[in-house]
Parts: sequence; structure tokens; C-alpha cells
Amino acid sequence: MKKRTSKKTSSVRTACPWVTLPRSGSNLHVEDFLTFRLTRLSNALRTNLTKRYLEEFELSLPEWRLLALVTRFSPLRFSELTARSSMDKGQVSRTLRVMTKRGLTKTKIIAQRGSRAAEALAAPVSVSVTAKGKALYKAVLPVAQQRQAQMISTLSVSERQALYRTLDKLYATIGDNVATDDV
Repeated sequence: MKKRTSKKTSSVRTACPWVTLPRSGSNLHVEDFLTFRLTRLSNALRTNLTKRYLEEFELSLPEWRLLALVTRFSPLRFSELTARSSMDKGQVSRTLRVMTKRGLTKTKIIAQRGSRAAEALAAPVSVSVTAKGKALYKAVLPVAQQRQAQMISTLSVSERQALYRTLDKLYATIGDNVATDDV
């Protein structure tokens, strides 16, 4: 019986191309790339988990991401929202326009004393949540938390801790320098 377990364990280990990883990565196929595997998982989570509950609330994923951030950190500058959301400026701008039309958020040009920034095309903008947006957030959040907890609960406690630490380590290695002191 021990030999069977050993064989199974060793075959699982050898099935992972990351175990004996040369610095050149020459043993990696595209489906073994970290970026490929994380993107595939992210897409599956977005499609099969997040989008399903957001449809109930008539929210797109970008709208939910921005609503959650604006509600949590309101008011915040457009540039900070873009950085925190990891979305590009164009997508944030388009999504905020839709959200503002729906009455979920509001934007305000930040006038700078002694400057014509308010008249400039790139004037600093502050984004905040409306009462309607806050109510929607409060309705969606418990559903989102429950669905996320269900997915995370498929992992053992040690797997959760290891994955959380691993993701933090990878992000610290390559992520941006967004201030996250209060996150």
C-alpha cells in the first residue's frame, strides 16, 4: 500500500513541470505558464462565479469593481480609482459614465486654488458614491462574500494560507506600487 501512495505522489509531482524548473523555463509549454494558468482561473471565476450573481443586480463586473472601491474609499481621485481597480483609464472613464447615468456614483472636478485646472481637459476628478449606489453595494456585498467564501472553502485551511501568501509574494515581486496601507 505504501508503494502505491508513493507512486501516486511521485507521479503527481513529476506531472508538475514547475517542480524541476530550469532557469531557462525550457520545459514549459504555454499552458504551464503562470500567466496562462492564472488567466484561465480568473476567467473561469469571473464567468462561473462573479458574473452569475452580478446579473441578478444588473451590474457588469467593471461596475461592481468600481462600485465596491468607490463605496469603500469614497471620495477618491479618478487616478487612485484607476490604480486600485487595475483597470485602464478608458475603461474606468466609460464605466463611471454609465454608473453616473444610473445614479450610482457622482464625479466632481477638483478645483485647484490659483490654477485653471478646472478648465483643463485633464482636471483632477473626485469620485464618490450616491445613496442609490451605497444601497446597491449593501445588497450585492453579502451575496458576493458568500459566493467567494464558498469557493475559498473548497481549499483546506493550509491551502488557503499558502495560496494567500503565494499570491501576495507574486504580487510583491511584480505588482505595481499602489498604496495599500488601508486595504
